[in-house]
Amino acid sequence: MNAPRFAGPALVVAFAAFAAALVASSWTGIGQGPVKRPAEAEEALPSGRTPGEERAVAAVAVPGLRPAADDDAADSEAREELRALYGDYRPYFVRGDFDADGRLDFAQAFVRRDGPEPLFDVAVFFGRDTGFAAPVWVDRGAPLAAGDLSIDRSVLVVTDDVEREIFRRWRWDSETARFVDVDEGDGEGGAAPWTEPDTRLGTTA
Repeated sequence: MNAPRFAGPALVVAFAAFAAALVASSWTGIGQGPVKRPAEAEEALPSGRTPGEERAVAAVAVPGLRPAADDDAADSEAREELRALYGDYRPYFVRGDFDADGRLDFAQAFVRRDGPEPLFDVAVFFGRDTGFAAPVWVDRGAPLAAGDLSIDRSVLVVTDDVEREIFRRWRWDSETARFVDVDEGDGEGGAAPWTEPDTRLGTTA
């Protein structure tokens, strides 16, 4: 007798649940909460970056400092396993919400010295409503030819050697507005945070 009376509300509840799931599908959960992906996310270029990310990276590139490409990575058995595991594996580019503000950020490595032993600088670009902020430099002069970038929740992991798992972990500290070494002082990681501002590029680190 009561079944017809509850059919209407049940349909309303089901539709509301479907709508909520549809909205949630446009967000990616990283770190502590949902992260809004950029509108251009579906327009990825061959580099793996969106047009907005490409513009942010291009604004930083100057003579002697170029964005690291996939083929800058030295081949190794461990790297082949990573490619097989992730499919679209980008060793020098990774997205995540590094400052836990709900916007999607990204980290990019740059080659600052080509040659047999290239050196890399690593920057994080924080997402903003109108695009991306100027980069914050996290690591300088890192030997990443055998390594890569990855993310552990909101922590940026800079790995010098994927075979030997030599890495540093960087966490954004909102109070000091810089990245700090997660493992500094406990005998791991070892490297001190980069704090010198790079006035030539107009950024802070």
